[in-house]
Amino acid sequence: MDHRNRANNTLQENNITEIEKFTDSYASFNRIVNSLQRKYLELKDDFTEQNEKLVEANKKLVELTKSNIAVTEFLNSILNSVSAGVIAVNQNGYITHFNHAASRMLGIPRKEPFDKLYRNIIPPGEPVDANALRAAETGKEVNSIEKKIELADGSHLQISVSTAILKDNEDRPVGAVEIFQDLTKIKKMEKEIARLNTLAALGEMAATVAHEVRNPLAGIGGFAALLERDFDESDPKRDLVKKIIRGVESLNKTVTTLLNYTRNEEINCVCVDYGNFIKSTIEQFKNNNINKLKDVRFEFDDSPISDKQAIILKIDKLLFRQVFYNIFTNAVEAFKGKGTIEIKTRKLPRQTAITRYADKLMLGIDETIVETAVIDNGPGIDKEHLEKIFAPFYTNKQGGTGLGLAIAWKIMKAHTGEIFVENVKNGKGVAFYLLIPTPIDNVYRESKK
Repeated sequence: MDHRNRANNTLQENNITEIEKFTDSYASFNRIVNSLQRKYLELKDDFTEQNEKLVEANKKLVELTKSNIAVTEFLNSILNSVSAGVIAVNQNGYITHFNHAASRMLGIPRKEPFDKLYRNIIPPGEPVDANALRAAETGKEVNSIEKKIELADGSHLQISVSTAILKDNEDRPVGAVEIFQDLTKIKKMEKEIARLNTLAALGEMAATVAHEVRNPLAGIGGFAALLERDFDESDPKRDLVKKIIRGVESLNKTVTTLLNYTRNEEINCVCVDYGNFIKSTIEQFKNNNINKLKDVRFEFDDSPISDKQAIILKIDKLLFRQVFYNIFTNAVEAFKGKGTIEIKTRKLPRQTAITRYADKLMLGIDETIVETAVIDNGPGIDKEHLEKIFAPFYTNKQGGTGLGLAIAWKIMKAHTGEIFVENVKNGKGVAFYLLIPTPIDNVYRESKK
């Protein structure tokens, strides 16, 4: 019995010990749980605070990103609006910026060069050191260097180039940029001014010489006429005197033409229906040269007008008719009285006029060009003569004065227009092009004169 009681007591003691251990463990667990709960609450509060800070930081980042995008778009808008070409490269020579002006001048689609090597896209030109790539490689900048570039279509572009090194916030080089201006028009204007100055000096000299020659010619002609009367019709000397008189008349005609060329023309412009004006000019020329034009055919086409409205131009009718007369005469002499003269005229859309003739005429913001082509099927003009054909006294025809086309050029310039000549593509004949600036809208009314 005692043994059994002792066993029960021992068991109870063990149970009590286990219960006490469990109680202690439970209490310890509760303390841990309570500690974890406090930590969780603290972490939750900290997370909430950090999340609020992150949301605020993200908000500021979004605002800064929007601001940077706006600034970038604004800068890109400026780059694409300027008339100067702008090309930027990184340190490895890859193109990072290429604006609209560069695309237009170089004839390269704007998106094509991006992230491509400069040397594989942009023609080097002369001098080869004046570009962004060489600036990035050498660190040397250039300022307003004149440069000549041969484009993909074979044409040449004269530009003024400046380069600069691009640096980051820590003043370390990250690339280079080149800015270039098209000098082609300026160079042409300089050449044109030099030519005009030369022609002006030549004109003054020619006018002086013509006046000095005309008086003696009149005397020679008068004495020759008197001398002719002293010889009988059968006398061979009478024929010699007639040759003198014809020679004097020819010289006098040349002197008169020369004086007309050197004279400052007074332009009396009126509004005309240009198509009807050309038709009447053709008819008058044919009536004045009936015997010479038996085997000459005129073809006039003024139909390529999109709105079917008449082309109204403000011109000096008398002087402008002289331009056509001189070109027609040149054509008839070229194909020796047997051939075809085709006349085409049209009013060009402004963008077409700018694209095609920007190097020949400077247009106002509301102007376009009326283009007239006079095409003959004669033998054409040798290449070495094309650039000289409008120079006064230049002729390759026997008995020619070399003033007909020079006068036509002068009249076109007086109308702020342009005239040039090209051989037709098949090599047979030439095409004279007359370009006249005119308002985009037909704001003129036809003159009743």
